[in-house]
Amino acid sequence: MNKKNILIVGAGNLWRRDDGIGIVVIERLRALQQQHANAFFLAENKVDLLEIGTDGLSLLDILPNYPKAIIIDAVDMAAPVGTIKVFAPEEAKIKITNDALSTHGFGIAEMLKLAEQLNIQTKITIIGIQPKDISFGNELGLEIEPTVNAIIELIKLA
Repeated sequence: MNKKNILIVGAGNLWRRDDGIGIVVIERLRALQQQHANAFFLAENKVDLLEIGTDGLSLLDILPNYPKAIIIDAVDMAAPVGTIKVFAPEEAKIKITNDALSTHGFGIAEMLKLAEQLNIQTKITIIGIQPKDISFGNELGLEIEPTVNAIIELIKLA
């Protein structure tokens, strides 16, 4: 991976319905990137897109190569379904207990704690989406699907 300005990360599990939101956003961003080539904000900002699935630990080797990273993931915030919230890592840590930030085994919450302990200097922003259904299945719910475009608009502003 070349050194770029921004890393956009999609976390989640495509086989757990709404938990796949991060991956779906990355897939749509890739399609937009190909359609619009150099005129699109992704090319202008020298952005790398990455799907990590449920492996938060894998980010620890990658993050130091970027000054800025945006992580997109389903987050149980006890909020209305489809709610989108933007967190800084320190804000997320306040809101989480027992990795409530992630549906993953070694998820984003643990990765954030380790990144801090390892003094990783990447400026991390988390975009969390309140899921409705993380049972087995391979499609986003009707309430979650519209959030994909809203998340892409948030990323454009980042």
